[in-house]
Amino acid sequence: MKIGSRWQPAVVAALAILALTGFAAYDLARERAATVAEAKANTANLARLLQAHAEQTLRRVDARLALAADRLLLEPASAAPGSAALADDLRKLLPRDGLVSALIWLDADGQVLSSSLAPQALAAVSSLLQDWQARRLAKPAARIIVGRQQAFQPGQWQLPIGRALPGPAAGGSLVALMETASLQTLFDSVDTGRSGFISVFLDDGWLLANAPRDDALFARNWLDAALFKQHLPAARSGSVQQVMARDGAERVYSYRTLTDYPLVVSIGISMTDALTEWRQRIVWDAVLLGGVGSALLLAAAGMARSIGRREAAERRAADTARQAQASISAARDAAQQSAHFLHTITDNLPLCIAYVDQALRFSFVNRAQCERLGLPREAIIGKTRQELSDVDLPAHVSRAVSLVQLGQAQQVIFEEFRQGRRQVMEAFMAPDTDAAGTVKGVYLAATDVTERQAQQARIEQALAERETLLREVYHRVKNNLQVIQSLLNLQRRALPEGQARSALSDSIQRVQAMALVHEKLYQAGNLAAIDLPDYTADLLRRLGESTDASQRGITLSPRIDPIIAALQEAVPFGLLVTELVTNSLKHAFPAGGRGNIEVALRQTAQGSLLVVQDNGVGLPDGFCLGALGNSMGLQLATSLAQQLGGELQASSQHGACFTASLKRLGSADDAQPLHPPPAPAAARSQGPP
Repeated sequence: MKIGSRWQPAVVAALAILALTGFAAYDLARERAATVAEAKANTANLARLLQAHAEQTLRRVDARLALAADRLLLEPASAAPGSAALADDLRKLLPRDGLVSALIWLDADGQVLSSSLAPQALAAVSSLLQDWQARRLAKPAARIIVGRQQAFQPGQWQLPIGRALPGPAAGGSLVALMETASLQTLFDSVDTGRSGFISVFLDDGWLLANAPRDDALFARNWLDAALFKQHLPAARSGSVQQVMARDGAERVYSYRTLTDYPLVVSIGISMTDALTEWRQRIVWDAVLLGGVGSALLLAAAGMARSIGRREAAERRAADTARQAQASISAARDAAQQSAHFLHTITDNLPLCIAYVDQALRFSFVNRAQCERLGLPREAIIGKTRQELSDVDLPAHVSRAVSLVQLGQAQQVIFEEFRQGRRQVMEAFMAPDTDAAGTVKGVYLAATDVTERQAQQARIEQALAERETLLREVYHRVKNNLQVIQSLLNLQRRALPEGQARSALSDSIQRVQAMALVHEKLYQAGNLAAIDLPDYTADLLRRLGESTDASQRGITLSPRIDPIIAALQEAVPFGLLVTELVTNSLKHAFPAGGRGNIEVALRQTAQGSLLVVQDNGVGLPDGFCLGALGNSMGLQLATSLAQQLGGELQASSQHGACFTASLKRLGSADDAQPLHPPPAPAAARSQGPP
C-alpha cells in the first residue's frame, strides 16, 4: 500500500519513537545490571577495609596479651597470684589510647589469679569471664578465644579476648577486655545510605558491633540468619543480593571471615539507595521520550503543513537573496565611499597616520606616511617597518611599541635622519581593542616637531637670561639698600641721644627689613616668592642684634606656619613685623626688664593671622590705635596691615598683644612651591615609531 506524501512524516516519526523506546529500555536494563555490579564491588571493597581494620585492632589486643604472657613467664618469682606488683605491672601494660581497659590472669578453672582491675570492678565482670571460660573449654585447641560482649554502663561495651598460657603457667590463661568503641568509630564514619548496615558477629552468631548503632540487637543470636545458614557454609567471603527478612528491604551486602580470629564482618547497602540514580534516569528518559515524541509528532505535522508552502517559501527565498545581493552591493559601495572619505581626510592632514595589526604589519597609511617612507601605498600595506627600512628603531621606541601591544597608549619623541637632515618626530600610539580587551592592532600618528623643539630651546634660553637679570636686579637693590643703611648709620652715630637719633634707628631697621626681602629673593631658587618662616626668623635675629636684645635679657621667638609670599606682600609684612617688634623692644621692658616677644603667623581659611605679643608692662591706660597721638611706627603699622587686607588690633593682657588678620597674605593664589619642579620633559621612553 502506497502512503501519501502527506502522511510520510507521521509514519517516520512513529517508527523513530518506537526505536528510541526500545533503545532506552535496553540501555536502562544494561545500566541497572551495571549499577548492581558496582554496588557489589563497593560493598566487597568496604568489607575488606572493615576486615583489615578489625584484624589490626585484634592484633593490637593480641600483642598486649603476648606482652603480659612474657611478663608472667620471664619473672615467675614475682608472678605470684594476688601479687600487688604483678597487678601494677598489668596496669602498666594497658595501652594509653584505651583500646584495652583491663588484663586478667585466670587459672585452669577460670578463677582470677591477678588483675589490673580493682576488686569491685572485677566482681562486675565475673559473668563475662565465666562465659569466656566456657568458650575456652569448648575450643581447647583455639589460639585466641573471643567471648560475648557485656555493657557495664549504657553504651559502653567490653569484649573479652584471651589466650592460653604456655610453659610453667600452662592451663592458665590471660584475658583482655577490649572497648568495642574502637571498632564503632570507623563503622559510624562509613556512609551506607539510609537503609544500609555494618555488622561484626562472632562465628557462633552473637552480634558484637553494628552501624547504625542499635544495642537491642546485641541480645539476639543470629545463627538462623541467611548469613550463617546459607552463605558462610558456602564461602568464607562473598557478596549477596537478597531481600532481608528483618524489614523486607532488598539489599546488596558483602561478608568476610577474619583470618586469625573467630569474627565475621558484613556490610550492606539498600538497593533503593543503590538504584536511586537509575530510577531518576527512568523518569528523565520517560520525560525525554515524551518530549522527543511530542516534538517528532509536532514536526511531522509541521512538515505536512510546510509541504504545501515550500514552493512559495522558495520563491520568497529567491526574492530575499536578490534583495540581500543588492544590500551587499550597496554596503560595498558605502564601504568604498567611507574608505575614500578616510583617505581624503588623512591625506590632507599634516600628520603621518597609519594602522598596524598585531604582527605590526601596515593595514593603512596616509600620504604623509608614504612620503616619509619613500614608498607607494601598495608597497607598504602588508609589510612591517623592518621589511621596509634597514634602520633599527631606538631602544625606547621599541619598548613603547611593546607596551602599546599590551594595551597601554604611548607617546614618544625620537630623532631620525632623512635625506641628510635631522628630524625630531613626536608620535602617538593607541591600542585598538575588542570588547574583551584584546589588542587587535595599533593606531599611529606622528608629526615633525623639529622647529617646535628649536623654538622651545630659544624660550628656555630667554627665561634663563631673564632669571639671571632678576637675580642681578635683586642683588643690586639689596646692595643699594645696604648703602642707604650704612649712610643712615653714619648719620645716626653723629647725632646725640634723642628723638632724631631714635628716628634714624627706626629708619635703619625699616631699610634693613626691605633689604632682607631682596636678599632672600636673590638667594632663593624661586625669584617670585619668599619663605616667610625663614625670612621672619632672620629678620628677628637681626633686630635682636641691632637692639642688643640678648644682652638686655629679651628673647625673640618666631612661630611661623609654612607660608610663602610674593615680593609685594613680603615687603609690607616685614615692615609690619619690624614696627611691632621695635615697639615692644622700646616700651615693653623699661628699666632693664627681661622678657619674651613672640611673633606668630598662622595660616587660616581667609588668609593669615599675625600675632605679636610680649610679656612686658602692657599698653598704657586709655590706649587707642586710632588716636592722633600715637607714634609714627604704630601709624605706619596700621597702614601696612590695611595694605595686606587686614586691620590692626591691640589688647593688653599679661603684656601688649597686636593682632591682624591679613587676607592678602598666604591665600591660595600665593601658595606656590618655593622650588617648583622643572617642567616635565617629553616622555622619551614611550610612543610609536
